[in-house]
Amino acid sequence: MLDLYERASELVKANVPFAMATIIESKGSTPRHSGKMIVLEEGGIIGTIGGGLAEKTVIDRALEAIKSGKSEMVEMILNSDAPDGLPMHCGGGLKVFIEVHVTRPSLVLAGGGHVNMSLYKFALELGYDVVIVEDRAAFGNPVRFPEAREIHVHEDMAEAMKLARVDSNTYIIIATKDSDEKALREVIRSDAAYIGVIGSRRKVTIILDHLRQEGVDEALLERVYAPIGLDIGAETPPEIAISILAEVLMVMKEASGKSMKELRPR
Repeated sequence: MLDLYERASELVKANVPFAMATIIESKGSTPRHSGKMIVLEEGGIIGTIGGGLAEKTVIDRALEAIKSGKSEMVEMILNSDAPDGLPMHCGGGLKVFIEVHVTRPSLVLAGGGHVNMSLYKFALELGYDVVIVEDRAAFGNPVRFPEAREIHVHEDMAEAMKLARVDSNTYIIIATKDSDEKALREVIRSDAAYIGVIGSRRKVTIILDHLRQEGVDEALLERVYAPIGLDIGAETPPEIAISILAEVLMVMKEASGKSMKELRPR
């Protein structure tokens, strides 16, 4: 059992989604009266709750729970003669709790300059997994970003961006020295929940026009948040970081971004 907990801890640290299935009650004849099992997103398992059809049923329900991000209780009657019973002959019953461990949101920071340094610090407080992408080793290293989950450095920013894992729970901020267009080109077609580019309206317009001329679909360009952040009059790197993270949270929570005073019931 200790090994199972160790594996679960490793999965949490690696930010991998999984579900822990635990038998919390058994009645009558069942394959197991106690047990735990980890179910991985791709269907693999670690441990067992008894095997057979009952275990397969729990695996299938766990995979659905991982997709929805919601834990649930599963009750099974292991008797083919009972209404809603599984086609089994044990005759007993099981109650299994499926606890889903969802991944933490990932914040990919392309560029290790002043604003992204502030973003890095605030994002850690918010529980994000931070990934640093740089084309300069001096600005992308463990000394500068000791708590980053990953640091990817390559002299070509496009190649560095390819090393970062991007999915629907990834939020990307692009603020490089001079490679914003390269970075954006690599992620514009990704499943990222948010892509933002720091820069003036003129700079952003030029970048988007270049991608448009390359044939990038207009709908993809519309996904890009640029200029970036909410209008709070931000000027310093920490203020700009707060503005950006507020916008990221707005997107993540599907919120309005309005002042709470505006939302106060009249």
